[in-house]
Amino acid sequence: MLNGSVSVLSEWILLPYVGFLALFLRVWVGANFVGHGYPKLGKSRQQTLQWTKSLGVPSILTYLAIILEFFGGLSLIIGFLVPLVGFCIALEMAGAVILKKTKMKAPYMGQNSYEIDIVYFMLGIALVILGAGPLSIDALLLH
Repeated sequence: MLNGSVSVLSEWILLPYVGFLALFLRVWVGANFVGHGYPKLGKSRQQTLQWTKSLGVPSILTYLAIILEFFGGLSLIIGFLVPLVGFCIALEMAGAVILKKTKMKAPYMGQNSYEIDIVYFMLGIALVILGAGPLSIDALLLH
């Protein structure tokens, strides 16, 4: 009985703040993705393409990942198409986990691991579920 009471109480207290959670989550993930995507748009693009090609990844998928990381990150920051971008992030990260496990034989934790990829996979799913929140372009367009 106590667990049920605590759950109801925490839902009642935290529910009004879910929109702010969505805001903080999407801005943080977006800023990180922009930070990873921006260098790949310029000077490190060729290096990225060569590396992913050596792992058997088609160039078109590498270009799509670069576009998602930079422009999808910007989209998250401003709160535009957040569930769609979150879904695409989850897909990209699922692919990264599979690539690291099968081609790179990476461990779950440690150097060159896929732990952070799983974290971003889960964050992508959370963005799909939470949406953009009230302080977003999505909220302006839907209301």
